[in-house]
Amino acid sequence: MSHSPDSPEPLVFSPALPPRGGVSAQILSTASDLMKRVGASVVMILAESMQDWHCARGAPVKFIVASQSEKVQVAARECGLTVIELEPLNNSIADRISLSLIEAVSMDIVGPTDQVVVVYGGFESGVLDSISVVRLGEHLEKLKPRDLRELETNVPFETLKSVVDVATEIGREGREGTAVGTLIVVGDHRNVLQRTRPMGFDPFKGYPRRERNIKDSKVREAIKEIAQLDGAIIVARDGTVEAGCRLVDAPVHGLSLPKGLGTRHWAAAAITAVTRSVAVVVSQSTGTVRLFRDGEVILRVSPMRRARAMKWNDQDTEPPQPGSRTE
Repeated sequence: MSHSPDSPEPLVFSPALPPRGGVSAQILSTASDLMKRVGASVVMILAESMQDWHCARGAPVKFIVASQSEKVQVAARECGLTVIELEPLNNSIADRISLSLIEAVSMDIVGPTDQVVVVYGGFESGVLDSISVVRLGEHLEKLKPRDLRELETNVPFETLKSVVDVATEIGREGREGTAVGTLIVVGDHRNVLQRTRPMGFDPFKGYPRRERNIKDSKVREAIKEIAQLDGAIIVARDGTVEAGCRLVDAPVHGLSLPKGLGTRHWAAAAITAVTRSVAVVVSQSTGTVRLFRDGEVILRVSPMRRARAMKWNDQDTEPPQPGSRTE
């Protein structure tokens, strides 16, 4: 089957289902043909299990492989294919496709307005049985607000949207040509403040509440400057910035995070495990933005420095080890 996730009407196309246990030459041939017909730039294969990648080796069209499995990634690379590494998150096929496409844009594999043919297992895990055409220009504009509205949090959408907006700008732009990482904790601020302690200077202290709301563009610009300092920024449910430069003092026992995430991410996991907050972390090394809730990563947004920024499009959305500064 073939359809576009962002289009209400499916494309009229019905390749046969591939046999179990391997990349079907037939479905890849079908995907290649569809790619040429719609003018797509690449075929992306979302693989959950080991496949015989030799079918795609030396093909006249460009194939890329996106997977959470390290074994699948290694096997695909050995066949000379471009690989997108996905974090092992417990999310849906649609979410994994979206994250893969964002990564492909950030890696300059595709452009932000390209079309991509996606092959994936839509009916049975481990079996590549579905093909979709994704129009990135439309898809990326809808992605963030849709995903944020679907998150089950105690933070109002408009506040969370403002926090993620400023975080993605920090991740994409840095500050004055320098990469910047930061941690913003939003919601349940009284409990969060009890679980954090001041590191000294608080840049928000003494300002009236009306001058500290993150929905104000001037406040967001101030946060970009303050992001260069150590410590977390604490934001209330209504968007008021309650404090800056706070050291998270919460236990990390029993928490588990993907490999490669450092103390800033552990601090985000720790504070959200003991409070009803959402933590938004910007990685200094990659600019990637991760959202934490209940001690776990629940959403990741990759930077697109050389692409246009994702836009909010509300009418098209659907309802809704801490210490030193490292990654």
